[in-house]
Amino acid sequence: MEISILEKDKGKLEIEIIGGDHTLCNALRSELWNHNVDIAAYNVEHPLISNPTMMIQGTGDLEKKFVSASTSLRKLFKSLKEEFDKKIK
Repeated sequence: MEISILEKDKGKLEIEIIGGDHTLCNALRSELWNHNVDIAAYNVEHPLISNPTMMIQGTGDLEKKFVSASTSLRKLFKSLKEEFDKKIK
């Protein structure tokens, strides 16, 4: 999966998530709200032929907030997987 920055201005970051889908983008959008952004939204023009774009608005370093939200999700899913693995053994 790759990320392409489409627009970066003061207070606004728009990225394309190449290979992403609704599941990933919805989780990222939700997690970004926990990282003090004003707006976090995504759009998928057509689910079969286009990549999702995510728009983030707020103050501070929005790239760092995006990375922080991604890291938080990775930790959450790792914890979930470990718990699941314990239960099925």
